[in-house]
Amino acid sequence: MGFEKNVFINCPFDSDYIPLLRSILFTTLYLELIPRISQTTSSSIIRIVQIKQLIKDSKYSIHDLSRSRPLKMNDLPRMNMPYELGLDNGCIEYGGKKFKDKKILILATDKYFYQRMLSDIAGQDIENHNDDPLTIIKKIRDWISRVDDKNAYPGSNEIWLAFNQFNDDLITNLIAQHYLLTDIQEMPASDYIKFAYDWIANLKS
Repeated sequence: MGFEKNVFINCPFDSDYIPLLRSILFTTLYLELIPRISQTTSSSIIRIVQIKQLIKDSKYSIHDLSRSRPLKMNDLPRMNMPYELGLDNGCIEYGGKKFKDKKILILATDKYFYQRMLSDIAGQDIENHNDDPLTIIKKIRDWISRVDDKNAYPGSNEIWLAFNQFNDDLITNLIAQHYLLTDIQEMPASDYIKFAYDWIANLKS
């Protein structure tokens, strides 16, 4: 059952991206899926080995290419995200029958830029999010609803309201436990996933 529920998330981990990453993590959890990212796996394993295993373990994948292009003068493009997307496509193509039903969502700030930059993915859908957490929630929710026609999913507005309520509750509860605001803002993704999972489970119980 793990494979059927797992979502491999290939995205940046820089501080500016944290609000977007958290919207991805919360949405997948709210849709009763399991987010899988390399930040939550053992640091004793070579990173590319981790990533390949996460890809093989996940029916769904979300690849955000929005930080692949240089963000400021003299920056180099970051090719990790396109590379991992290539690994995922290779898994579907060459991995055998089990992986033929894998589903991929490609996100970008400007989808047309990446269609020009990576011409080989021009036939795949790319959804732009304009660096907006609400848009990311809507894109992920609608994508899951399209590729899984066996289940009914809550609307994006419900998820958005829950996401904001959870973040407010998280800050309030952790500050009461003597967390610093910077600790909350910079907490590892694994902690955020645990807190969000418990909060959603309590909300839906």
